[in-house]
Amino acid sequence: MRVKFYGTRGSTAICRKDAVEYGGNTTCLRLLSEFLPEGWALLIDTGTGFVEASKDLLKEGIMKVAVLFTHWHHDHTAGLLLAPHTHIPSAEFKIWGPEEHGQNPEDVISGLMREPVFPVNFQKLRHRFKLHSLKHIGTQVLVIHPEAGFHLLPVHVYEKAAKEGLKLALGKGRYGIFECLVVKMLKTAHPEYTVSYRFEESPPDGEVFVFLTDHENTDGIPADLVRHVHKADLLVQDCQYTREVYDKRTAGFGHGTPDYCVKLALRAEVKWLGLTHHDPGASDKVVDEIVEEAFAELTKGRAVDDYDPLPFDIFACADYEEVDVVRRED
Repeated sequence: MRVKFYGTRGSTAICRKDAVEYGGNTTCLRLLSEFLPEGWALLIDTGTGFVEASKDLLKEGIMKVAVLFTHWHHDHTAGLLLAPHTHIPSAEFKIWGPEEHGQNPEDVISGLMREPVFPVNFQKLRHRFKLHSLKHIGTQVLVIHPEAGFHLLPVHVYEKAAKEGLKLALGKGRYGIFECLVVKMLKTAHPEYTVSYRFEESPPDGEVFVFLTDHENTDGIPADLVRHVHKADLLVQDCQYTREVYDKRTAGFGHGTPDYCVKLALRAEVKWLGLTHHDPGASDKVVDEIVEEAFAELTKGRAVDDYDPLPFDIFACADYEEVDVVRRED
């Protein structure tokens, strides 16, 4: 399993000379897995990075796009409006996203794409979109199989199959969970809420990737969050602010800090930590300082030498960077 980052900036896209290394696109990731159906791409969010992701998919001849939305803030949806796939008649979409404040995915996208705020009305494109509401986060899992496709199942059905070694009924066939990519969900803390996605490839022993964006520090670390993140091969987490900035003026804005990210990663025994949702005001230097602050938290109170390796490595995610979920030795 691999992840390609097309947008790692938070709040608003930027283009500045002091912010080149990590990029300026807002949130969009592509998940690459051998368990995806042929001809489909799987993405998380459609921030401004989705425009470039769509161009890359066209180069690969991929016209079918599945998108998991974490939430509906503009920095996570803006790219959908202008990406090539949105306006190509032969392209098709499957979209899953939370239903909140009485607004389901169709309501939200229709609101974004309508006159006078956008020149193309969504109803002209609606027939190419299959939209799925996530109403009760944590009660369903998305099971993806290379032949059977995409299926949203009740958690208890999946858990029974996993516990008893049963095959899942997916479409017209029955398949073992070890043949699937399983996507689990958790509601996390933002001014409203955000959906965190946990991707398990060929469970229970396959690779695990967790995306945890727009999640604010909590005084303690909830047990359900630890379970959701537990032993992920790669955790990519919102770390928009330094602790100093957070304490002075951004507490309550819905984003994380280096010390909190590291504490969660340690508690959940993750193997690799990526920091994302960089502040639009942050230069490359500031992002580097956030990574240094995270390392300082990780090494606090311990002697580090060649015989005492760190429990995991930390990096800042960058636009157009592609990584293996399981970190390979250089």
